Amino acid sequence: MISVVIRGLLYPFLGTVIGSSFVFFMKKEPGLRFMTALDSMAGGIMCAASFFSLISPGIEQAQIDGTFALLMCCFGFFAGVTVFVLVDKLMKRYFSHINDKSGNMLVWAVSIHNIPEGMAVGVVYAGIMSGQGNVGITGALALSLGIALQNIPEGAIISLPMKARGKKRGSAFMYGIVSGIAELLAGIITLFLSAFIYSILPFSLCFAAGAMFYVVLAELSTGFTDKENSSEALTVFALGFMLMMTLDTMLG
Repeated sequence: MISVVIRGLLYPFLGTVIGSSFVFFMKKEPGLRFMTALDSMAGGIMCAASFFSLISPGIEQAQIDGTFALLMCCFGFFAGVTVFVLVDKLMKRYFSHINDKSGNMLVWAVSIHNIPEGMAVGVVYAGIMSGQGNVGITGALALSLGIALQNIPEGAIISLPMKARGKKRGSAFMYGIVSGIAELLAGIITLFLSAFIYSILPFSLCFAAGAMFYVVLAELSTGFTDKENSSEALTVFALGFMLMMTLDTMLG
């Protein structure tokens, strides 16, 4: 079981590593249209993962535990969104006076927004280790692989712009890895808090889902309002959602 959990935590990090490695193969930073498509694909994957791997199992567990647990699902989702709204506001206030030519703000922003994804993986595997919840090992694997897929463009979103800012390829690659480390640490910490998570599993699952939804709506949905690329962005979003839905259904 321990080896299964370790692999589950490492798969998303591997996705970031793969995405960051694009800096070694692409000669120039991709255009806005391509980056919008990557964001939209990642958003679709995260939305599907939030529902099929987090909210749905949380509600199923709540139905077993009773009405109070079901209310905790609703509160957990709202709390997840609210907490990261506040985190985002604090970040913007802190960085608002900084003229960030180095790209460090980008690294910080993506790293913090990766925390909900690490929490999501940690919560699911904590539920499995406790014997609670309705997510099996294959369902947890689907979530882990889905987040790994959407981490590929996220790794590229950091490393490629850093290269464009004049960083050496190796340095740009390492900047991309930093965001993956933040996500990995979030998953490990969440797993270590498993004794607490066991008692509020429906809340924990839905909190992670709410946090992921916020990241999608705040950071990955900008292409939906772009008049030139909105149709393509929505189509790619749907493809990402379908991909994660299929993965979760087949493995779950």
